[in-house]
Amino acid sequence: MHEITKNKIFTSGMILPIDSIHGFSHWVRVEKLGLMIAEQNGAEKEVISLFAYLHDARRENEFTDPDHGKRAVVLLDELIKANIIEITMLQYNQLSKSLLWHNLDDANDSDITVLTCWDADRLDLWRVGDIPDPNRMFTDCGKSKKMMDYSEELYRK
Repeated sequence: MHEITKNKIFTSGMILPIDSIHGFSHWVRVEKLGLMIAEQNGAEKEVISLFAYLHDARRENEFTDPDHGKRAVVLLDELIKANIIEITMLQYNQLSKSLLWHNLDDANDSDITVLTCWDADRLDLWRVGDIPDPNRMFTDCGKSKKMMDYSEELYRK
């Protein structure tokens, strides 16, 4: 669990309950999945961990919420301004791009860290009754049977 989840700036703006389908248990699985992929492809682990906890933290509902990525970037900026998060400009660019576009079907990028964040989130679709589709993954590791099996195992725990 990332320490930002205990910060008042983080918690005060949450609308969905922490145990929602887009809540804490999802964030933990996204972090585990992303870090496992990063072990294989060298993606930036701090960005992946921050993405996991920020990407759905400002959702307003469990269904359609196209602007929640934008609100996640606002949260990121607030945490940086309050000196809760310290990251490099490269990490900021990777993280903000990952947050902004993570829910778009036509998202695309060339940065392995951004792509790893998106795969980690998509690999946890089990929670909504969907089987992750390797054709919708961006990284070789994210597409692998090993990651598909691991994501299902994490969800079933």
